[in-house]
Amino acid sequence: MANYGSYKKIASDQFLNDSVTTEKLELGAGKQSNILWVYNNRGLVCQNCANAGGCTEQANGRCCLWTVPEYTSCVTFEIWSGGGGGAGHTCCNCCSFSIGGAGGNYAIKTIATVPGCQYTICAGGSWPCSKSHTCTAGMGCRSYVTGHNLSNFCTEGGCGGWMCNGDAWGPRHHWSGCANTTICSSFGADFGINGTVGFRVGQTMCRCNGTTSFTGTAPFVGMMQAVSTTEAWCSCGCYINWPAGGGASGTSSYCNNWAKCCAGGSGQGGSGMVKISYY
Repeated sequence: MANYGSYKKIASDQFLNDSVTTEKLELGAGKQSNILWVYNNRGLVCQNCANAGGCTEQANGRCCLWTVPEYTSCVTFEIWSGGGGGAGHTCCNCCSFSIGGAGGNYAIKTIATVPGCQYTICAGGSWPCSKSHTCTAGMGCRSYVTGHNLSNFCTEGGCGGWMCNGDAWGPRHHWSGCANTTICSSFGADFGINGTVGFRVGQTMCRCNGTTSFTGTAPFVGMMQAVSTTEAWCSCGCYINWPAGGGASGTSSYCNNWAKCCAGGSGQGGSGMVKISYY
């Protein structure tokens, strides 16, 4: 049987556009916008700490199951993948230029939803190796969200850095390419942006003197890191670049046994994160 409660609902076509403004509503009335962040808490608490400083679990991502709360009809997911790692050094008697890891990639998707719907949220981690002797580093891990009204919504991880052996006059080659340079870094999104790739500047001269290596950054967040060398010296990329930043590569300008020892400490990329805006 019909009652007063079934008739008192107001339809949108009963209002002129923009006739009900914020100034006409009591505080707290109307739809409320809310934000939830998902990320590895270790990255936030201990960002930019040295690998040698006991920064465990820095490479971890975070996954969770999120249930849409009541009175929610729309949700926007923003995802950043993990940043690519930094490379180390594989020989003792050669110098090298280096290029830092790329920043994580970004994607955004807005969908209609209903209360009680559940979504699997995963903020990607990063390459876990912090002191490797490798010519190239591992990519970051992808971030993604699955659930109602989503189809293959994800971002690929940032590509790894590079540090290939050279000789007394510099590197043998400069770059190997990576996923961030392609159009396929995000899928199922309304819009996506690639993270920037690492790069290097400096002179190609004896013992790789005067070079500086830079890391890539993720869109809208994080920062760039730099590792510089002078003649007969070297540097390690020993710091975490959170959130979603590329890891710094070790650099050696010294052609002797010290080269591998001091340029082996490569930086981990920063783990990714997910932002959920719902109303």
